[in-house]
Amino acid sequence: MRWILQVVVLTLLLAAGTWFAGWWFVPLASAAYGAWAANQRAAVLTAMFAGALAWTALLAYDASVGPMGRLTDVLTGALRFPGSTVVMLTVAYAALLGATAAAFARGARRLLSPAKASA
Repeated sequence: MRWILQVVVLTLLLAAGTWFAGWWFVPLASAAYGAWAANQRAAVLTAMFAGALAWTALLAYDASVGPMGRLTDVLTGALRFPGSTVVMLTVAYAALLGATAAAFARGARRLLSPAKASA
């Protein structure tokens, strides 16, 4: 239950941050989360999943209110990929941004934190 709550909160944070600040908010917030949750086993997976969910929600919103069909037609013509592939690559990019930033920050925090002395 705690993991689901973290995913939901991070997803909402990433979606709002991306909406108002841009794509770079995903690695910034994911790195902060990775450093905060450095001792949790699923910190990288949480950031990856939240990034993918956040951008999926933003893409779904854009598709419902905007000319998403025209955009995918233009990108399909330019990249010579089907429209669904372009959307999947966009979601995968967000997941990759979240996962790599969280993994880097998690590793840095573990490396820089003092080791527990064995008694």
